[in-house]
This record gives sequence, structure tokens and C-alpha cells, in this order.
Amino acid sequence: MIDADVAAVIDEVEAFQKSRSDAWNVPREEGMILYAVAVLGGCRRIAEVGTSYGFSGLFLGAGARANGGRLDTFDINPDKHRYAAVHFRKAGLFDVVVLHTGDAAQGLDALEPGVDFAFLDATKSETLDYWRTLEPKLAPRCVIAVDNTATHSDVLAPFLDMLRTRGDFACCDIPVEHGLELAVRAG
Repeated sequence: MIDADVAAVIDEVEAFQKSRSDAWNVPREEGMILYAVAVLGGCRRIAEVGTSYGFSGLFLGAGARANGGRLDTFDINPDKHRYAAVHFRKAGLFDVVVLHTGDAAQGLDALEPGVDFAFLDATKSETLDYWRTLEPKLAPRCVIAVDNTATHSDVLAPFLDMLRTRGDFACCDIPVEHGLELAVRAG
């Protein structure tokens, strides 16, 4: 269960993002799936590409905390990161969340190997590029989640085709809200 401080900020950010034209966040239902997968998977090293205002990061940060881990989250927009930092601090997650502002590919390249959960939710046309940088950092046992498989299926098709045909990931497209792909590698 997500603790009360985090849940209160989730409610606050959900309301806040309705007032913004640039808040491209996951819906709450997808956030709860991310949290559940992180907790049940025992994920300790989580990477998120596409912080935005921190909505999905609140769910992922709560999952990381439940497992004694951390969330590294990347976004190119410094203004959004300022808001996200306030949200993470207010939720009491600032000790488990590391914000990286700038080019995600460069930031991902600097991560230590062992990432056991990656959430890709930034510029859809660059998802395959994020993957190429992230793949060597992945743990043998890991989860990959990708948002917008329903709303941006054409742009994500090359990445999803690659992931689904590799043979080392079990993939499932979850038909919720924007669409969410989950891929699990058992290691």
C-alpha cells in the first residue's frame, strides 16, 4: 500500500497536471500498475526516462522505497524537474529519488549496471535510442515498461517489434488508458 504522504501528493499532482497543457503523465491506473510491478518484482534499481512533473515517479519512488532501492529519473526540461523535485520532497521520497536533468541517453550511459526496472515514457520516436543506451545497464532479471502503446502505436512499433521478437523477454501489452507494455526477463 502506498503510504499516506505519497498518496496525498499523488492526488495533488493529479489535480495540478489538469491545469497544465504540457503535463504528459501516465493516468493513475497505469501508475498503480507500475507501483505494483516494482513492489512485487522486488525492484531496487529503477530508471525512468521522462520525469515530467513527477507523477509516475511518485509511484515508482514508492515502489523503490518499499524494496530499499532508488529511482533515477531523467528529463530534459529543467522547469519540470523543479516541480518534480518539490513533489518528491513533499511526498517524503527525496531520499530515494535522484533527478537527472538533461539528455536521457547521456544520463543513462552514466548509470551503473544492475537496473532491474526501466520505465520508458519520453519522446516516443527516441525510445529505441534510449533502449540502446539502457540495455547494457539492465540486470539479467528485469522489467521494462513502456507507456503510450495505444496512443502512439505507430511511432513505438519499431521498438516494440524489436522487444517482442528478441526471445529473452516475455511481453504483454496491457490495454489500459494510453496502453502499457510490460516486458519481463527472468534472467
